[in-house]
Amino acid sequence: MQTPTTQSLLAAWELGRAEPHLIERGLLLLLAAYPGSPRPTLAQLSIGERDSLLLGLREQAFGPGLTALAECHQCGARLEFQLRVADLCVPRESPALETLKLSVGDYELEFRLPNSFDLSAVRETTDLDDKKQRLLERLVSRAWHCGLEIGTKELPEEVIAAMEDRMEKADPQAVVQLSVHCDCCGHEWKTGFDIASFLWTEVDSWAIRILREVHSLARAYSWSETDILAMSPWRRRCYLEMLGA
Repeated sequence: MQTPTTQSLLAAWELGRAEPHLIERGLLLLLAAYPGSPRPTLAQLSIGERDSLLLGLREQAFGPGLTALAECHQCGARLEFQLRVADLCVPRESPALETLKLSVGDYELEFRLPNSFDLSAVRETTDLDDKKQRLLERLVSRAWHCGLEIGTKELPEEVIAAMEDRMEKADPQAVVQLSVHCDCCGHEWKTGFDIASFLWTEVDSWAIRILREVHSLARAYSWSETDILAMSPWRRRCYLEMLGA
């Protein structure tokens, strides 16, 4: 991984602002950190592998600590808690296989883990059952029942559930659950953490702040954006403090 420069991260943010889908925004951020990697290569990573890289990018760009927010389902209190990137990293027991195999009773499956291409292919589908079926068709390469090859529509729910469980174990970083406790009412629950969404929100706030700094310094000193962005954050901050900004 290459720590993105201010310019490259701003460029990724600018492109992402025009792209409403979070899947594409995550890939744009990764391209800023892996400029030599073709986009299709990054898009073919499993979701857990992608999220591992996004966590690494987050630590490189903004440090190891982060602040997360949640709302209590019981009393509605707004909660704020501190985490470290290391707390969100889920170890993988073994390297991800290109093809996974599963036997459930008389059923056998060969399938693979979902990637960004798969999520992009079904992102416009609003019907959850249809989305699930389309994902199955993309992920399952072959399926058999009692030795006879069948289609994905013939798979019973218990087989699909076993396949989902196998995928979660094979790619644990793809599903991160946080345990949350409300100090106001004592309610406890689990909530999902999506690094792609979290990081994009951080980058969006960071980019707006950087552009405000550029505006203040350019207006005061007539410096170009290129010259201002080439400065270290510490140096920019010194000039802003002198201006009282």
